[in-house]
Amino acid sequence: MKSRYHRKKLWNDRGNDMGTTLISEKDKTKFIYFISPILIICFFILQGCANSGKPHYDVENYLLSYTAPTFENKIKLDKTIRVHRFTIAAAYNNQNMIFRANDYNVDFFNYNRWAVNPADMIADILLRDMQESGLFRAVFSRYAVEETRFIIQGGINDFFLRIGDNGKVAVIAMEITLKDSQQKEATKRIVFQKKYSREEALTDQSPLGYCQAMSKALKNLSQQITTDVYAATKASAN
Repeated sequence: MKSRYHRKKLWNDRGNDMGTTLISEKDKTKFIYFISPILIICFFILQGCANSGKPHYDVENYLLSYTAPTFENKIKLDKTIRVHRFTIAAAYNNQNMIFRANDYNVDFFNYNRWAVNPADMIADILLRDMQESGLFRAVFSRYAVEETRFIIQGGINDFFLRIGDNGKVAVIAMEITLKDSQQKEATKRIVFQKKYSREEALTDQSPLGYCQAMSKALKNLSQQITTDVYAATKASAN
């Protein structure tokens, strides 16, 4: 059995340990109260530094736009046409507004882009132009379920802004194929395959001016394509 002295000493030692522990907890509490405002201040400083980087810029999206060409003194044909989805060269198969200074370099505007892929945009506009021309009984999109005799397929080969010593020029080049689905022999289904190209100088040296010049170039090509399709379908045997 431990003596009274030993029991008293043990009690005092435990008391001292508990006192030490209590003091330590108090110091921790004081430290937390002291450091919390500093951490909050540091958080806001870091947040401000993050927000003070490069300014935010909105990206502007562009669509080709023009009034559909008109065709006079032409008889409406009893022909139906479908415009398939167009393909496009890999270099331009995106929504970037691409410009080139030579045959080797390709670049694009950072904050200006086409609203949709150029292949879809051109096919949609050509579809609209042929529908509003009034030259055919009906012109359908690739989504329509109606049967049509003639099919238009297209591929975009060039679609960019050329920057040279003489200024800036919108460049567009495409290939159009007209097929007759009523022909049983594959070699006779192709009515024609033609290449079309156009260059249009910018009057406004800006992305908007580039869009306007490209719109003007496409309007010219659309009129040529519609005229060729009209002549070819008219000449086809019933």
